Amino acid sequence: MKSKRLRRLQTWTIIVLFLYMLMLGYSLVIPLQNGILFAVTARWSQQGASVQESQSDLLVDAQNLSHALQVKSKLLSIYFDANIAMIGFLGWSTFMMYRIKREVDHDA
Repeated sequence: MKSKRLRRLQTWTIIVLFLYMLMLGYSLVIPLQNGILFAVTARWSQQGASVQESQSDLLVDAQNLSHALQVKSKLLSIYFDANIAMIGFLGWSTFMMYRIKREVDHDA
């Protein structure tokens, strides 16, 4: 009975660790795939460009930067919450494995 509990707990711990590694990989891939969003580049005014065109270019660049900062903030919030949940689960899992092993050793 207790060995089933222990095996099930270890299985779920491995599954959660695998999901956490996928999430870590995702955090590295997203900025690379959306590099255009995070790399706000200024369009240099060409000869003969009017002030209106320069102002509209500046407005677009400012909007892109604002959107990139909002995305970054949301990603940081998601990963902070996931890290807290992961630390909590692994702490609880380690405690339960220790407790179940102690009960099995005590019964044997």
